[in-house]
Amino acid sequence: MSLTGGNSKASFYNLDAGGTAFDVQYNPKEFRVEKSLTWEEAKTQGNSTNPIQFQKGAPMTASFDLMFDTTMDGANVQKVWVEKLLALTNANVKPAQGEPAELDKKRPPALKFTWGTFEMKCVIESVNVTYLMFASDGTAVRARCSVKLKQWELAEFAGAGSSSRASDAKIKLVDVKGGQTLSQVAAAAGSDARTVAAANGITDPMSDLTGQVLSIPSKSTSGAASAAAAAVEKAAKAAASNAANAAVQAVLSGNASNAGKAAASAAKSSATKAVTGAASKAAQDALKKLF
Repeated sequence: MSLTGGNSKASFYNLDAGGTAFDVQYNPKEFRVEKSLTWEEAKTQGNSTNPIQFQKGAPMTASFDLMFDTTMDGANVQKVWVEKLLALTNANVKPAQGEPAELDKKRPPALKFTWGTFEMKCVIESVNVTYLMFASDGTAVRARCSVKLKQWELAEFAGAGSSSRASDAKIKLVDVKGGQTLSQVAAAAGSDARTVAAANGITDPMSDLTGQVLSIPSKSTSGAASAAAAAVEKAAKAAASNAANAAVQAVLSGNASNAGKAAASAAKSSATKAVTGAASKAAQDALKKLF
C-alpha cells in the first residue's frame, strides 16, 4: 500500500458525526507507521538461550508533522487551522452500542484518516503544536503540529453489539492502573487471581498488566460452574454408595458370588442415571443464572 497521497489532501473523517471533519492545508513530508508486538522469554533457568513466547500485539500507530501557514493574509493560524485540529481531541462523544459499559463516558471522536490510498481507523493520541512565525502584532502565522494517531478497534467482550439476552453478560471490565498486581486487581473486583488469569489468558501472574483492560467473570458465572461440579461429585458419591449397598445385600442373602455383579449393575444403572441427572440439573441451573 502506498503511503504517498499524490495531489490529494490528507483528511480526517469523523466517524461519530458522519462527514469530513478536517482537511489539512499541506500534506506531510514524512509519514511514519509503527506496529509493535510483545514477546517474552520463557522463564527457564540454566539455559544459555531461552525460547520466546508471543504475548500480545499493540494497536498500529502513525505519526507525522502538519504545517499550517497564514503569512499570505496575516490571519491567526491558531484560529484558522490549529483549533480545528485540536477540536478532534475534545471528549464530546458518548460511546455507542458495542463499547464496554465500563467505558460509558464521553470520549474524543473515532476518526478515519485518509491520504491517497492509505486509510486508518483511529483516534488522535497526541498533538504537539509549535508556533514558528509571528506577525508584527504578535499574531501567530505559522505552526507545526506533530500528530500521533492510534488504531481504533473495539475490544471484544461478551454482549458487544448484540441485542440478545447474552448481552446482559456477567462480565466486568477493569482498566489496570500502574503498579497493580493481578491479585490486587482480582481482589478489588471481587474475584480471585486464578479466575481472572484464566479468563484473560494470562500465563505469568507477575507480568506487568498496566494499561490493559481485563475481563472479570462475575461470581454467578464462575459459581455456576463450581455448583455443577459439586453436584456431579455429590451424585457420584451417592451412586457409589448405592453400588456398595447392593453388594452387601447380595452377601447377606447368601449370594456372595454375585456380589461383584450386583455392585457393577448398580453402578451401571442407578449410579450412571444419578450422575447424568445431577449434571443435567446443574447445567440447567447454570444457564438460568446466565440468562
